[in-house]
Amino acid sequence: MLDVSDAVRAEIGEAEAERLLAGENAPGDYDCTSCRTRGNTDRERTSTVLFVGEETAVLAFAHAACIPSQVVTVAEDQLQGAVRTITANETAPPAGHTTPPPASAP
Repeated sequence: MLDVSDAVRAEIGEAEAERLLAGENAPGDYDCTSCRTRGNTDRERTSTVLFVGEETAVLAFAHAACIPSQVVTVAEDQLQGAVRTITANETAPPAGHTTPPPASAP
């Protein structure tokens, strides 16, 4: 139920587009890049949105009802900031999880 526009397909290549459509690289659950609510590529039509900077590209997903599959050009610094945020969120402890403080020396 994944939409890959011709523009996105041209940027990522035919082989990657086919892997996405076959479900090999599709995320399953995702946060919609438009409305920020949860979506699922197996249960609802989903658009691929490719954010492209000067040196970096990030593939995101959105509800097809929110926005169509497309390529969006963004400033490289904005894209790098988004990548840092995504990377930090992937390595952060789950919400509600706290790290115990270090033991104090006697």
